[in-house]
This record gives sequence, structure tokens and C-alpha cells, in this order.
Amino acid sequence: MLTREDLTSERIDQIVADARAAGYHFFLSSAEREASLRETMADHPPGADVWVFAYGSLMWNPALEYVEAQSCKVDGWRRSFCFWTPMGRGTPELPGLMLALEEGGGCEGIAYRLAAPHVQTELGLLWNREMLAGLYKARWVPTLLKDGRTVSAITFVVDPAHCQYCGDLPVERAAHHIAFAEGRRGACRDYLTNTAEHARSLGIHDPYIEDMVARVARLRAQPASDGSSTTLALHELAK
Repeated sequence: MLTREDLTSERIDQIVADARAAGYHFFLSSAEREASLRETMADHPPGADVWVFAYGSLMWNPALEYVEAQSCKVDGWRRSFCFWTPMGRGTPELPGLMLALEEGGGCEGIAYRLAAPHVQTELGLLWNREMLAGLYKARWVPTLLKDGRTVSAITFVVDPAHCQYCGDLPVERAAHHIAFAEGRRGACRDYLTNTAEHARSLGIHDPYIEDMVARVARLRAQPASDGSSTTLALHELAK
């Protein structure tokens, strides 16, 4: 579980330095993350609260101080295991997969309201977490709350131009990586399980997630392969 201490600029800068030393030169510097945050907030009224839409680990491990949380839905975007993680929940030899939003369909999740006095601090931590590798684009999206209100919320959608994007991956191969990849932040399958369990607790039924849970369970029940058919040459990402 990520803590607020894990998301301080000092710790994130060390992760960036380690990643760049390993050849992953696309990780963003603190100045680049700050510039992205300023651009996203350029048209937001000063002194106003901010809503954040969560669809993956932010649902079960937000590490944010918020004053309100509601179940909600966003149209036009769907959950997708569509980018590689060769460090956090995988290795260069067997990378894991992480969730992002891709265009099409709809997605249910949680909307968190950040109080105006704490917006800058909380979004700073959020940008350290989500914009680390430049995989996402921050977007303001119309978000339908459970109480019937529609608010504009920040969320993070995948950048299909990023070198770690793999949105066209066959589902069988994706399931294999999720089933067996493990990294310094834990097993990829645990990320899937936590997302699925928290979604269910909110009354969210996502057929895509449930199908992946079933596929991973079947793979874990079988003798493990050597992974040779799915090993990815992630040195290409360092170019």
C-alpha cells in the first residue's frame, strides 16, 4: 500500500533517478510534473474544491486527504490493462500490466472531493504518483455522482503514443502477465484482485475486470510456464 510518505518529491525523485539509470529516460522530472499540474489547473477557478475520478488503485489506496467520496460514473472511457510496468509490479523480463482509461464505453468508480485549502498539496502528491512515467494525460471529465450531480473531475487517461502503451495486446497474453508478473511493489495479480474486490464492494460490476480475474485464476491453477512466449524486450523502451 502506498503512503503519503512514499509520494514525497524526495522519494519520487529518487525513483526517477533509479529509472533513468536503468535506461528508462521517459520518466518525468519534478519540473516536468509541476508544469503538467500547472497546465491542468490553468482554467480552474482559484480557491475552488477539486474532484478526482478514481478507477483503479486510487479506489482502494487513495493516499489523499479528501472531504467527500461518492460512487460515480464517467461516460466515454473504459478501464483497460494497456501499459507495461517493468519495475513496480513486474520486471524487464516479465513486465506487469496496469490499468488506465481508454476511449469508449463507460466506467464506474469513486469521485473524491479535495477541499480548496488543500488542493495544491494533494494534487502535488497525486501528480507524483500518477505522472511519474508520463504514461497518462490528465483530463477533466464530466462525472455523474451517485447523488445525481454532475461535476467536472480530474482523471488520468492513457497516452497511446507512449512507448509502454500496449492497448492491442491479446487478452490471453495480458492475463499471463497479470498472473505471474511481480515487482518491488508486489504482484500484478494483487493489483487486479484489490481493484475487483473494491469495485464489488461499491456495487460496481465490470465484465472486463471479472473476466480477467477468472482468466488469472485459471492460469494460477495450472503449472507455471517459463514465460518464454510472453517475455517482452523492454530494452526498446529505453531508446
